[in-house]
Amino acid sequence: MRKLLIGAPLITVLLTLVGVGPPARANRASPQTRIVSRDSSILSALSSYFTKKELEAGVYVGSEYCIACHPDYAGWRDTLHADALIRPMVKWSLVPGKGVLADYDNNGVDDFVQGLDFNTISSPFDQYKPNAPKLSVKNGQYTITIGKLDMPVVFVKQWRWPDTGEWFQLFAVRVPVADSPTGYTSAVYSSPLDYVTEGNTWEAYAPEAWYGSDNQPLFGPAAATSQVVPVGESWDQNCAGCHASGTRSVSQNSRGEWAFQPYPATIYNVDDPGYFDYDGDGNKKIMNIGCESCHGPGSQHILGLHDPTKIVNPAKLGTHDANQICGQCHSVIASTPTGVIGWPYQESTGMSWLPGSGEQLRDFATAAEVWWPDNKIGIDTSQYPEFYNSTKPSFQFHPVRCTECHDPHKATGNPAQIVSSIAAGSLTISTRVEDNTLCLACHATHGSFANITQQQVADYADNRTAIGAVVESHSHHPYGPERAMGLSRCTGCHMATTGGPDELKLHTHTFEAVPPEKTLKYQDQGGMPNACALSCHRSKVNSFDLGLDSDPVTVWDNAFEKSLATALQAYYGPGGKWWDTAKPAGNARAAASFVISKPSGSSPHSGSHFQHRCTRRQSALKPKTGPGP
Repeated sequence: MRKLLIGAPLITVLLTLVGVGPPARANRASPQTRIVSRDSSILSALSSYFTKKELEAGVYVGSEYCIACHPDYAGWRDTLHADALIRPMVKWSLVPGKGVLADYDNNGVDDFVQGLDFNTISSPFDQYKPNAPKLSVKNGQYTITIGKLDMPVVFVKQWRWPDTGEWFQLFAVRVPVADSPTGYTSAVYSSPLDYVTEGNTWEAYAPEAWYGSDNQPLFGPAAATSQVVPVGESWDQNCAGCHASGTRSVSQNSRGEWAFQPYPATIYNVDDPGYFDYDGDGNKKIMNIGCESCHGPGSQHILGLHDPTKIVNPAKLGTHDANQICGQCHSVIASTPTGVIGWPYQESTGMSWLPGSGEQLRDFATAAEVWWPDNKIGIDTSQYPEFYNSTKPSFQFHPVRCTECHDPHKATGNPAQIVSSIAAGSLTISTRVEDNTLCLACHATHGSFANITQQQVADYADNRTAIGAVVESHSHHPYGPERAMGLSRCTGCHMATTGGPDELKLHTHTFEAVPPEKTLKYQDQGGMPNACALSCHRSKVNSFDLGLDSDPVTVWDNAFEKSLATALQAYYGPGGKWWDTAKPAGNARAAASFVISKPSGSSPHSGSHFQHRCTRRQSALKPKTGPGP
């Protein structure tokens, strides 16, 4: 038994970091957090939450245990992985990354604390007056009221746009119902409003889930769960598996509602908004993307005296197995075989895909991506399948891993967690997207950049002119990547923001400079974006005396887009002056063994059970499902 006791160094760290408490009884407030004593053991603490069978199989214990022994990775706490979901707390009001940022009138008071009533202002909810949402904080609980429904905000889902640094926040609630023992739905649902810090703007989020065609609330205090389920965006069914470290269970109750059970947080900082009671049983949960999301459940590693064979080290996995770890969430995929659950999950076994299991992600998932007409560029959040539509996983110099460009362990000064340096032999090259060093750190010495050395990239400031001359010969544009226009910036052409209306600030991961000919080729299907237009020529530079286009960026079949694509194609297209796309470029599609199949039932996007944020709001598009890796 001695080998299971917490070691003194670990206890010392835990005493300064976290609180721990016994599990609360269902539907009752969690007891006062207490500090674990030096004589307590991890086994004893975990045994109060898990059965012996669960412990033997391995359970998720949370990142605080990991950081206690691996303090070098404490920077994880500052990443979007750690705080994509936060419990709204007045303590953190208006603190970026930690609290509610809504302040529509810019008066320095968050709109919930202020008690904003949308019935008294002009907003996207005008048509729903006098039943437009009202915001409040009641006894510390953030609340949204619609009609006679007071809905507690369980958490805030937030995202920070990579290029602008602006924040998006969506508020998730539990809905009062008459047929539940607790008086509330078991599942958590997306509320009808979200907030964007850019312009201090409130937006209506899928209001049709809350209001009828008569603009009256769909639900009253006597509503049954069965009224909420068909129209509500359920996090338990569609989202939670990719926003928590581990799925303890997900099941459908007698009221037809899916209930997701995450793992309990046995140690946590009581002021950390990233820990909250997701399922309403009174205990804080391990939410967000933590260490075990990539390394697998950590209990056996800890209880086995840090046995390295009892934890997954992605660095020691093959390239594809390592990339699958990112792909489990950085794609729009659903369960197999019917797609009823919105993450990689085998319905027959009740198991989610596990890192390092040796199993293929495709065996746990059905494709739910929405593609532009070429079936290669994603409209939705599809970085992983797009990546496998590129040549990177089979790159001739070495198969590329996601972690070569993204650092999962710490914030790096940008929301996308782009690495701040790359090791190249004995060199350490400082890397930034804005000056091309991120791309050139690997692409120097070969291909179009054979005349650039890695030493020059490492000493970028002293070699900018020489590097610029080589890049200009490739891009046929002046070299000014650091400027606002981003002239000859690698990602402007090869990673244009080709997503749908809510994803246009996310960069495509096919690394294809999407040619103007695709805009023209698919006009009968509504057209599709091209990198030249998106990055510059559509709204920034009137190079062809066509003017600039202010139409929504999802419209690619109007006269302007066709004229612009035609003009651009003379330079980049079949017979192009600068790039002749008629020349064979090879097949960039992934190997068939990586392909994820479509669901055997109806498409997850065709019904309300799998409504990803970006698919709910892309009404201006003509969505098309297609194959993915």
